[in-house]
Amino acid sequence: MRLRIPNRDQRRLYRQTAETFAQVAWRRARRGPKQPGWSLRYETFIEMLQVQFGSGSEELTPKALARMRKEFDAIGKVEDKRDRSVTEWTEVAGMRAAWVTPKRAAPGEGIVLYLHGGGYIVGSPKSHRGIMGSIAVNASVRVLGIDYRLAPEHACPAAIEDALRAYRWVLERYQPNQIVVAGDSAGGGLTVATLIAARDAGLPMPAGAVLISAWLDLSETPRNHGYDYITIDDTIAAKRYGGSRPLDDPQVSPLYADPKGLPPMLVIAGGVETLVDQSIRFARRAQQAGVAAQLHVEPHEIHVYPAFFDLSP
Repeated sequence: MRLRIPNRDQRRLYRQTAETFAQVAWRRARRGPKQPGWSLRYETFIEMLQVQFGSGSEELTPKALARMRKEFDAIGKVEDKRDRSVTEWTEVAGMRAAWVTPKRAAPGEGIVLYLHGGGYIVGSPKSHRGIMGSIAVNASVRVLGIDYRLAPEHACPAAIEDALRAYRWVLERYQPNQIVVAGDSAGGGLTVATLIAARDAGLPMPAGAVLISAWLDLSETPRNHGYDYITIDDTIAAKRYGGSRPLDDPQVSPLYADPKGLPPMLVIAGGVETLVDQSIRFARRAQQAGVAAQLHVEPHEIHVYPAFFDLSP
């Protein structure tokens, strides 16, 4: 049997995890958990995420961006260990795409078109196989994730154009009432922007949409109150995605678009996440425009908390 020796990055991660665990345990012994219901393991995990994603200080060089994308995509490998879903790679409307289906149950006739998060600069169907697997298994449905173009190589509206092409592709194969469009973070904002583009193009609306911790206003720099793991730094992601457009352009920031005529929506956010106010504002605007928008803010939870079901209460 060969002894597997951890590489330098793995050793640094192990050391960082042990140090963070000890710091969190010491703080909790004196002050209790940061939020009610947070276990020691979950709180340590969140602080590790803060270290990984929260600084917002790294220069977005091509080398750094390539490393960030590789590390982000590697997150999806955890889904293989859960042994609950099957991923099949294919091509949809000229884009690489992934079908994720339940492993032990026959999926229904519907489909979820899933638009991944990642600040429009990282992420792919690879990185989001976990949350796509959760949807597939819990809803007994096929989930289709697309590899839309990313900034800064492809600024807005490239991602919208790709998502709209995928939606047209889906419409050719499914009835509108069999389709739900969903997305998290930047993918949540992209979901709204895509549905607005579909509405303006005269396409039928899907049965519904789900926004998970959606990034809807790129012109705003909301404050992290110390519980979430993300810091919205417009020099890192928003300006790259916006390109030459102002950040309050409705295509860049769909919070400023007219939501009239959009399908029923479920808008989900964590109660202590950085972007919670954007979800609340959008849900209210949609409701005022006659959209059946249901808002659910989960107390004591962070950005895209459904992705952390293994640890989150």
